[in-house]
Amino acid sequence: MRRPRPGPRQISEAEEALLWLRWLERDDARIVWLRAERTAWKSICWEMGLSRTAATRHWHYGIALITWRLNGRVPSARRSKRFVIENANGLSRKIVL
Repeated sequence: MRRPRPGPRQISEAEEALLWLRWLERDDARIVWLRAERTAWKSICWEMGLSRTAATRHWHYGIALITWRLNGRVPSARRSKRFVIENANGLSRKIVL
């Protein structure tokens, strides 16, 4: 059974989500995109040349950075990835789509 074609609204939402990847570094954006396509972690690790732990860390950072930006905030470049990820948890509750 085939999936139905996306409607105009779904296409617009997908285009907007693609723009969010511009906020990320190239490798982080690639990992976030591959996970959005439901690519298995094993394939991602092989393609990116990372361990599972490192790939997961990049994915968490990418999602956290998108969360920060959607809330109108930009973390300082001096902040660690751990800080960005931990503080995105509080921000994610504030997003209204």
